[in-house]
Amino acid sequence: MERRSPVEAVRLAADRAARHLLSQQDRNAYSPTFGCFDRRYWAWKLVDFPDATLQRAVHGLALVYADPASSWHHSPAVEEAVCAGVAYAASIQGPDGSFDQAFPHEHSFGATAFVLHSLLGALSALARLVSPVAGQTHAAALRRAANFLCVNDERHAFIANHLAGAAAALFSAAEVLQEARYARRAEQLLARVLAAQSVEGWFQEYDGADPGYQTLCLYYLAEIRATRASPELQTALERGVDFIAHFVHPDGTYAGDYGARRTAVYYPGGVAMVARSYEPARAVASAMWRSVTAGRTTTLDDVDDGNLSPLLVNYVRAVQDWVDAPVRPEGRLPCEAPQLARDFPEAGLYVRGTPSWYAVFGASTGGVLKVFDKTTGRAVVDDGGYVAELAAGGLVTTQMTRTATVTAASPDSVSIRAPFYRIPTARPTPVRFLLLRVLNLTLMRSVALSNVVKRLLVRALVTPKRRVGLELERRIRVNGDGFVVDDRLRADARTHVVRLQYGRSFSGIHMASAGYWQGAAGDGLYQARGLDPGALVRGGTLEHRSWVVGGG
Repeated sequence: MERRSPVEAVRLAADRAARHLLSQQDRNAYSPTFGCFDRRYWAWKLVDFPDATLQRAVHGLALVYADPASSWHHSPAVEEAVCAGVAYAASIQGPDGSFDQAFPHEHSFGATAFVLHSLLGALSALARLVSPVAGQTHAAALRRAANFLCVNDERHAFIANHLAGAAAALFSAAEVLQEARYARRAEQLLARVLAAQSVEGWFQEYDGADPGYQTLCLYYLAEIRATRASPELQTALERGVDFIAHFVHPDGTYAGDYGARRTAVYYPGGVAMVARSYEPARAVASAMWRSVTAGRTTTLDDVDDGNLSPLLVNYVRAVQDWVDAPVRPEGRLPCEAPQLARDFPEAGLYVRGTPSWYAVFGASTGGVLKVFDKTTGRAVVDDGGYVAELAAGGLVTTQMTRTATVTAASPDSVSIRAPFYRIPTARPTPVRFLLLRVLNLTLMRSVALSNVVKRLLVRALVTPKRRVGLELERRIRVNGDGFVVDDRLRADARTHVVRLQYGRSFSGIHMASAGYWQGAAGDGLYQARGLDPGALVRGGTLEHRSWVVGGG
């Protein structure tokens, strides 16, 4: 098999992704949806409105078009696809300048920010191809989107990567459209993101820290720094990299179930940009390049169209920075240290390393545990926590964000108490869709009412808190060169359990960007471990040693 360098491998992956995106687009110049990237809308006709965020594809396509090393360099097909995609995005823009992702008349702040950022990036890459007339049309659409971001906020949750993306888009719009107020609004959004950064280095994503989405947030912040450098922003980027470095695993996977959003996607662009001047970032970038090349983490080949476009942009930008970066020492990752005890109590994440093993313990997600063998580079424990089936019906789990209590923490052990909560099971049905569309076409034309509905959806799917009378006490302890995990389960007299399991990866919340394949995932870790629920029902308490790793 021909061996390729990481840069060559990533460029080939980017070219494959561009080909995939071209297949998703309506490239029929005589079609009313010419330029649309939502194939389920224009081709299959299975959805009743186009997802505007899929038009972000124009940015990645424009970058491969402009890249001399790409097989798509100056391709007429890509040129037409980008121009048609930009024009179609403008045609589906709302009167108030917003774009919709989840439903009609959504007035989505995040979608508007990301689409604006992508349109600006595409037009910048293809500036020489844009005619004066088309440029004026595009400028009007860009201005409407920027105006929307200036007078609206994302109110259903604090999502750092959305706010950072909006700031990056507005800074770019201020430069392109020569409008100072866009830059002032961008400064406000950037200040909110930086002010909310934990002293531990993480940025808030819904209920807490999510290392996966943090890499996307770092990309937008690094892009801002490229034109508006400041000591405060540089410090924030370095602290952010120091945090995520702990979640690069010895097997090449990254992050996962213990994050607030359960994501395992690594966006390389921001880390690569920071790596030019910050050695720890170079260690992360180097390790993850090797992992991407070997297919051991989630890559362009694994994600769906919703995340493919921003990931493609990150790959192309990261390659550009990596090739041009000065040669510097890489440093060492936390997972390579012979001994480590690193606590992030605000994030609820605890990292322990021995000479032979590396463990990440998600206290804030109810006791999620990942343990890796440093010698073989394989995961040996990938435990998402407990799941129980109740006699009265329904599944409950310990894996709910920011519900567990840390009862003790030391370099040698961490103990938590985690309640069980009902797993959200809401799913689309024809009746629910009919009701939603009636609301979309009437009350939700109002931005304020649309935001109320989104808050309700987030509470039902992402941050539900329906507690039941079942509780876990879990203690992970360093045992020589290994780990021991002891669990105690308690049930009240009204809670009857008919099935009780632990020991495999899963997601206890709804998150569309979670659950992508990671190539290094071990086949032997997909079998859940079962316990006798009768013992818990009879005595109200069940104690057992759930994991023993190494030791001695």
